Amino acid sequence: MLTLPAIHAMGDIAVKPGSVLGMRTIDDFELVYFPAGTRSVYEIDRGPFALDRPGVVFTCPGEPHRYRFDPSLPTRHLFVHFEFAAFREAFCRPDHDRENFRDWSVIAGGSLIPSMLKQMLKIAHMKPAGWQRRASVLLMGVLEEWQAIEEDESMSAASLPAPIMRAMDYMEQQLHRQITIEEIAASSGWTHEHFTRMFVRWMGIPPQKALLERRLRRAEQLLIQAERTIKQIAYDVGFTDEHYFSRMFKRTRGMTALEFRDRFADPLFRHLAVIEEEEAAYPLNRHFVVLDHGDSR
Repeated sequence: MLTLPAIHAMGDIAVKPGSVLGMRTIDDFELVYFPAGTRSVYEIDRGPFALDRPGVVFTCPGEPHRYRFDPSLPTRHLFVHFEFAAFREAFCRPDHDRENFRDWSVIAGGSLIPSMLKQMLKIAHMKPAGWQRRASVLLMGVLEEWQAIEEDESMSAASLPAPIMRAMDYMEQQLHRQITIEEIAASSGWTHEHFTRMFVRWMGIPPQKALLERRLRRAEQLLIQAERTIKQIAYDVGFTDEHYFSRMFKRTRGMTALEFRDRFADPLFRHLAVIEEEEAAYPLNRHFVVLDHGDSR
């Protein structure tokens, strides 16, 4: 008879820039999916791992580890804590090979892992008949896909071209001042025209819109974390006109900057950040408890 993993808890959250989790150890297994590359770092005794591409972190029981999240942008991640007899048996053998449990795995764009994790969270939220078993079956599929990543790496989707990545880094570093698309293009090494065409092809939006969005995301974090006026924050993120900043913020966020601060500056949410997903099938920034540790089979 197939023994399924027992899920303890799972969630989909985004933490504020600069957050640190650990040093810590856990009693069960944890799989964490990062849907986007960031400057976050996962630290464990086998060395630090830069979480600079979409991928999965896997942590075994009793292993000291730490997460240092991106210092500039919120870091979203989906996680699941679980117990699994097959993993426990393999991990607890004196001759166990930790290489069979990769700390950090980059996943291809077509991976099933993200959709299966989201379906697990939807089931945990809705709690239909047999929901715990369904979630465990899905987790079994996630683990199978995760262990097959090494075989699938040859089919991985291409990463962003280096000039686009340089341009994105340049944007991030220069958010505090006025910069032109010509400057950003120059940082990429491409001509303005070629850069704009390639940026839209790879990112799906013009560079002007991407720059505006990054300014507003930085403003969100300052609104939550910094005791500065709206005018000061507007200048901090590269706007020269406070009123234009206020119009753009309300147009894109559906609320004024002051309303945003009042809503998200609650101490209860001090380590969380806004998750931008239009049609989530479950509440975001929430943990779901599936089984207490004592209920694991």
